[in-house]
Amino acid sequence: MIWRIFVIAALIIVVAVSVLNKERRPAPERPETPTEPLQPGYFMSGARIIETGEDGLPLYRLDAKEIRERPFDGGIELDELAMSYYAPGANDWRVTAARGFVPPGSKVLNLSGNVRIVGKPPEDSEPAVIRTERLMLNTETNIASTRDRVDIEWGNRRLSTMGLVADLKAEKLQLESTVHGRFVPSR
Repeated sequence: MIWRIFVIAALIIVVAVSVLNKERRPAPERPETPTEPLQPGYFMSGARIIETGEDGLPLYRLDAKEIRERPFDGGIELDELAMSYYAPGANDWRVTAARGFVPPGSKVLNLSGNVRIVGKPPEDSEPAVIRTERLMLNTETNIASTRDRVDIEWGNRRLSTMGLVADLKAEKLQLESTVHGRFVPSR
């Protein structure tokens, strides 16, 4: 029984010495890290960007009311944009949207808000108009895609679908699902 009292007393002494020793030791100084505000990224108003290919010819021209770089991640936000897309060996396409976003380091333009693609299908005299609320446009592969509702009009023909994949260079359109259409005979 005495040895138990001795062990408890020894533990109390060890704890007391540790606490006293800790209080005497000065706390390590932490260097003050200045919290600088994020530096603003670039901002352009009435901007025009032209991307050229290896041959120096334009691949696309992007006009936007405003372009902003987000300072916290480098993403790019665009407002009221119009993009003229020049697919080599194919017809030209024009893409418009209320807003756009390019993630950091990406070549994919995420469009939203009244997105329209206008172009002339091969061997057709009337332009085709594709409308949707969201669209992803890969500027390297020339592929536009969405899973949202899509309305397509050219001449007196109308189609509605959920989702599409469009290869603007090859001028191929793949409708994803739930296709509804109306073709009115030409007069």
